Amino acid sequence: MLEEGQVLESELDVLREVANIGSGHAAASMEKWLGKEMALKVPVAAMVPLEDVAETIGDPMETVMGVYSRVMGDMEGHILYLISLEDARELLDIILDPEDRGQGFSPNNLSAIAETGNILFNAYLGAVSELCGLELCPAPPTCTADMLAAIVNTILLEVSDSGDLALYLKTEFEEEDFSSTGNVLFVTDFSNLARMVDILEEE
Repeated sequence: MLEEGQVLESELDVLREVANIGSGHAAASMEKWLGKEMALKVPVAAMVPLEDVAETIGDPMETVMGVYSRVMGDMEGHILYLISLEDARELLDIILDPEDRGQGFSPNNLSAIAETGNILFNAYLGAVSELCGLELCPAPPTCTADMLAAIVNTILLEVSDSGDLALYLKTEFEEEDFSSTGNVLFVTDFSNLARMVDILEEE
């Protein structure tokens, strides 16, 4: 059973299973969307205290691109895709055809980044639903650029329990000529996270 302030290796193992299944779903969806082969790796899957999230990802004062969605269904929460501006440009090089590159963060390009986040959200929440028998789905995503700490703190204001943990997944998209690293955060009440882990450990 997941306990506040203590995460066992066995609990991380079940979360890695969710990450691996979700990554497979996401890569397949990206390939279908883009019409080309895509690899998605998750080198890090961890539980991180909410107050340490920004420092875990990078420099809290760095400007990043953030895709956010509220999680709805049997377990309410928040899910974020956070990516540095440099990696966001690399991601656009992966997503866009060569003739469409070099337009910076235009509205169409921000929409493409938001759609990438939406694919990731559906894939990882779908993996949780598949393994736990819970119905979870993301609301339509929003995409914005701001300081890392500012984006994370906006989510912290939505969560009342200071003992809460975030499920943190480091993601790496790889295509033939480009690669892009990002971060996915799933934030929900501790009781929900403990419930999810308990179900997974029973499987």
